[in-house]
Amino acid sequence: MTVSVIPNLTRERAAEITSAVCGTLRGLGVSCQLDEALSGALPPIDGAAFVSSEELYKSCDFVIAIGGDGSVIRAAKAAAPYGKKLIGINAGRLAYLCELDPTELDRLSALVCGEYTVKKRLMLRVEFYENGALRRSDACINDVTFARGREIRLVDISVKANGKPIADYVADGVIFATPTGSTAYSMSAGGPIIEPTVDVISLTPVSPHSLICRPYIFAADTVFEVTARERDDGEKVYFSCDGGDSQLLPPDGYVKITRAETDALFVSVKPDNFIDVLNKKLEIKK
Repeated sequence: MTVSVIPNLTRERAAEITSAVCGTLRGLGVSCQLDEALSGALPPIDGAAFVSSEELYKSCDFVIAIGGDGSVIRAAKAAAPYGKKLIGINAGRLAYLCELDPTELDRLSALVCGEYTVKKRLMLRVEFYENGALRRSDACINDVTFARGREIRLVDISVKANGKPIADYVADGVIFATPTGSTAYSMSAGGPIIEPTVDVISLTPVSPHSLICRPYIFAADTVFEVTARERDDGEKVYFSCDGGDSQLLPPDGYVKITRAETDALFVSVKPDNFIDVLNKKLEIKK
């Protein structure tokens, strides 16, 4: 068995945890590999191989991401096209998507024994078109957010579902979230909390200028089209996938949102159910 370990070395304890993870896996008779780009950034790790970024996901049985939720999301999106299963180890703070804390590395033995479950998580495909041409394509595990720029002004956003108009929003923005992302920005904006294995997509307005705007829940095979209506004050609309780099959505462009071709595969080695994890992770930490 081979496991690819993907650490986020910007986290304070990530290097230390990476060494401990590789040591634990070595003790289980499991081969460990890391990205060759990290070979000079980590202390020597006995038995670990350094391979190319492409080989990292191609040649493994499991992926272990070490960091916070952002680290897990990036690794899961990279692993999904290869059908690789992923488990997250927390080197951050809240880390809702991380299955294990650094004190629980003994549970990695479940990967060898086969005592784990795999939970499929719906992903979104986000395509940006301008003047009829595809300009950008992204996959999202949590959400795609449409929001204003630096000015504190409302934006006008129109949404269609399967070709039919749903709503014209005058708001700070709107969020399309997967069930996995329902406990992220969408929840903070008043969106529904959704059990992560349910196949639906939620649409939540952010601070809408209306008394009747409410979140929607749509079937996972719904095809959305989002456009920005030009305003007299010149306020621009931007969109971002999983909190990444923002992209201007001009009035002559549109964004198409569909279910992605592949699901993310998350490994669970604990008996906790969704509500247990939710309550534990959302406790206020001082």
